[in-house]
Amino acid sequence: AKLSITLVHLKEYQAAVDAARKANSTRTWKEVCFACVENQEFRLGQMCGLHIVVHADELEELIGFYQDRGYFEELMSLLEASLGLERAHMGMFSELAILYSKYKPD
Repeated sequence: AKLSITLVHLKEYQAAVDAARKANSTRTWKEVCFACVENQEFRLGQMCGLHIVVHADELEELIGFYQDRGYFEELMSLLEASLGLERAHMGMFSELAILYSKYKPD
């Protein structure tokens, strides 16, 4: 976990994602995801986000993080990608529907 955070500080995002995969802790996934999104590394952020959204209690914080920064399209893309996961839950579908109604009204 500490390795992935160190790699984030060094702006080695791909290596940080690889280290987070080995650590496999929700806290680490969130830290690396948020750092990737902050630095507009959305593909890597999505890879991390897929490990977060399956935890219903973490979903709201993740959504708020993306929304506060105005990354609505990237957030919808993350949730769309997560719907096919084995651990998908109703909250993911509900939140995506809310996002569609807010940001894609057509």
